[in-house]
Amino acid sequence: MANLSDKEIMSSILNEKKLAASALTTLVLESSCPTLRNDVQSILTKTFNGQKQVFDMMSQKGWYPVENANQQEITMAQQKVKNIQSQIL
Repeated sequence: MANLSDKEIMSSILNEKKLAASALTTLVLESSCPTLRNDVQSILTKTFNGQKQVFDMMSQKGWYPVENANQQEITMAQQKVKNIQSQIL
């Protein structure tokens, strides 16, 4: 750990949060026990919040640069989501 930079450590934590969120999402979707499902959903929410905190910290330090989408790209993404929703529902 002594040779890792702060950025590398934060990046590792962020990746762990993403992996945990993915695994917890699968567990929620596969759970048939309401109590277990609720417990895991609560943990998942905390994981999402933790991921956001790490992301925000990295973004503020310039360690996770993001490019803002233009309005046309946002509109196209919203249309794709609507199409997916209409196919699911």
